[in-house]
Amino acid sequence: MAASLQHSVRFSALQPDTMDLFTEIDSVRVRYRDAGSGDPVLVLHGWGASIDAIQSVTSDLSRSFRAIAIDMPGHGQSPLPPKPWAVSDYMNLVLGFMSKMNIASAHMVGHSFGGRITIKLAAEHPEKVEKIVLVDAAGVPPPRKPVYYVKRGIARSAKLVAAIAGPPGRWLKDKIYSRIQSKDYAAAGPLRDTFVKIVSEDLRPFLPRIKAPALLVWGRDDHDTPVSSAETMHRLIQGSELIVLDNAGHYSYADQFNAFRLRVNKFLRSDHRNGRLS
Repeated sequence: MAASLQHSVRFSALQPDTMDLFTEIDSVRVRYRDAGSGDPVLVLHGWGASIDAIQSVTSDLSRSFRAIAIDMPGHGQSPLPPKPWAVSDYMNLVLGFMSKMNIASAHMVGHSFGGRITIKLAAEHPEKVEKIVLVDAAGVPPPRKPVYYVKRGIARSAKLVAAIAGPPGRWLKDKIYSRIQSKDYAAAGPLRDTFVKIVSEDLRPFLPRIKAPALLVWGRDDHDTPVSSAETMHRLIQGSELIVLDNAGHYSYADQFNAFRLRVNKFLRSDHRNGRLS
């Protein structure tokens, strides 16, 4: 779920007909972009990113579809959520957004964290989803090295000491956490509690429940959500297609944009009736 700014900068330029819009969903203000016409496609960005990071995808899809991208609360120009959120809270925000925009159902394109939201929405609200594209999606726990479990044990001990020993214990806990925390956790800032809720949820049980046609696009060199995660998703989502792009990492849509856009457009335009691609 690491967020790189290089691709955000590279593809952040707006098209002349694109502008930022704002709305409120259950008292939560969100920024979004809405361009093009036709069948709606919701484009959901990754953790620590924003609609600027996926502007290239949104702009390209707007040539054939109504492409809409949303800044998730705590990202881009959408303020922090009112409390620590889980994946379901972000899913409910997307559902509320669709209702407010009078979108009965839509295609979904989710990158990384946006893939988590797409997975849960497609599994729990199939009537809202037409087709899904998971791009280097998160949701499958990566293989853990022994050091991970050692750090987790230390963190739990530090939390217990903080609860018992008062201010000195909390000072010690903060010192320990600063040494053992992951880069993603450290970078999450005020979203740390939300980050923990999200990365702690294993979405594998939701994958077999997805009935929408699904395309998985991955970078072969993705070290944040490795190809092994893609293979697990491909195995558990019945009838899904998996495309692995060479010379691409976690931001495969930016690293191999032409190959990505051609494959995604073909998938979204194709007829998947009766579970068959034509």
